[in-house]
Amino acid sequence: MNLRSPATITLSVAFAVLVITGVLLYAIPFNYFVSSLHIWGAILFLLCIVLHIKNNAKVYKNHLQKPAGKWSMGSAVLGIIPITLGLIFALPPIASVIDFSYNLKKSGEAAHGEYTLIDLSADPASPAMNVFIKAGHEYESAPQPLFLNITYTSVPQIAIWMETLDGKYIDTLYITGKTSNSSYRSKDPAIDLVRRPEALPYWSHKRGIQASDGLYTPAQQQGDLDGIASATPRADYQVKVSAPRMGRYRLMLEVNRSYDFNEFYSATRFPDDPIYSGSGSSGQPSLIYAAEIDSQITGQYLLKLIGRGHHSGADGNLYSDLDQVTSAKQILEFIVATLE
Repeated sequence: MNLRSPATITLSVAFAVLVITGVLLYAIPFNYFVSSLHIWGAILFLLCIVLHIKNNAKVYKNHLQKPAGKWSMGSAVLGIIPITLGLIFALPPIASVIDFSYNLKKSGEAAHGEYTLIDLSADPASPAMNVFIKAGHEYESAPQPLFLNITYTSVPQIAIWMETLDGKYIDTLYITGKTSNSSYRSKDPAIDLVRRPEALPYWSHKRGIQASDGLYTPAQQQGDLDGIASATPRADYQVKVSAPRMGRYRLMLEVNRSYDFNEFYSATRFPDDPIYSGSGSSGQPSLIYAAEIDSQITGQYLLKLIGRGHHSGADGNLYSDLDQVTSAKQILEFIVATLE
């Protein structure tokens, strides 16, 4: 069987794949699909080259025996030397081509140290408070299976609110979107949305609004939280809010993330609890942080861990025992409030 025609056609297709993916890899940050396609295009190209040389061995040999062929081969081999030296010693224009690619790729990536700013300061005339939330090692969950080998990850739900020094709720300053309207999705395709009273139980009971199903976690279409709700960023972020001058008060933050099971808070720890064991995603309980703020004194206030919520949101108590809580303490590295 003559493989010359199939090899030539396949070679042209492989070359086109290499050109397109090569341009993309030169211009954009690493992409698994493009990189994989480029590698397989190279493998196919090499196989076709072998077949092409095999089928044209005599012609190729004749080219090498001619002066022009010998000169071309020598030039090609020797041409690698200045390219190699240019890359080793970062000499232009050889290194400039690579530097341009590097800078082009970096322009499409977020610079290290950047963070998301969520501006909820509705009244520009009021003093502002910036709450910086530093993501910890456990901020994002491990990939969770969905279907057909598709996975997803979970990020924390967070509420920030104010209360008096004796614990009376004043107002919510910020709430992550899924908690604000109970838009939690279920892995079960037969279930559209699920309620998660265990997510931020301390805050929800402090807020004190009971939904028609008896739960304190906000229901859907909860209009009073619309102006202070936002999707959870994937990394460090800062929330800017209006902070009225009202003497001394306590700034509170509650955080919780799904799938952060440990040895004690395992998936089977509370088999008779329909909330904790019902969806199989509860994990360790929410953690509560606090700082005492003097609204007359500008500066920075570090929020400290003071306790946890109920593991299934059965009540709004603050539990001080944290011995069985492990990795959840690394969801957030630190929280700093800056009063302007």
